Amino acid sequence: MFNKPIKPANDIEGLKRSAFWHLARRDHSEHELRLKLARKTDNQQWIDSVINECYEFNYLNDNRFCGSFIRNAQNKGHGINRIQRDLQLKGINNAISEPHFSNDKFNYIDSATEQLQRRYHQRIENALLKQKAMVFLQSRGHTFEHIFEAIENHNCHFPLEEYDAVAEALSLLQKKFYLKIEDKKQQDKAKRFLISKGYSFNDCNVCN
Repeated sequence: MFNKPIKPANDIEGLKRSAFWHLARRDHSEHELRLKLARKTDNQQWIDSVINECYEFNYLNDNRFCGSFIRNAQNKGHGINRIQRDLQLKGINNAISEPHFSNDKFNYIDSATEQLQRRYHQRIENALLKQKAMVFLQSRGHTFEHIFEAIENHNCHFPLEEYDAVAEALSLLQKKFYLKIEDKKQQDKAKRFLISKGYSFNDCNVCN
């Protein structure tokens, strides 16, 4: 389905109505609103005038927008790296955003841990599973420091003494290989399979 063409603003009142319509739907940064108004007109004087009026009525407030944006992003499980990057894309500079982060009590490690607990119902122990967990949390914008601590916190719910890598490896082999692994060629193939899944050479001895 094609997007409808943007209707140009014929006068400043039309541009003002467009600005108020966007702001009524959700809060915007000045940078965002300027970009949207620039799609309606190339008259910079009109745009500046509408932006100034939005500030006068407190419809536009980058500081307020920043605080709201951070809270919404945190509720979505985004990490601090992604939030800072997205704020920059919205035109929010560090002078505005830094006080919000400095005074914020939000625990990104707890947030990342909760996301791991929803996604993984087992100990994140072998190399491949750790790599997948790290990529997942990186994609959500979490820092390496927060990711490592989140994995440790997650694993606390699955004590090491209850984790049986050999049993887990055997279970994978049974799903992958339906026949008994007997000859050297099958054993080597099974070992390569387990190594590709992040298991250690010691764990791969179950193939013998």
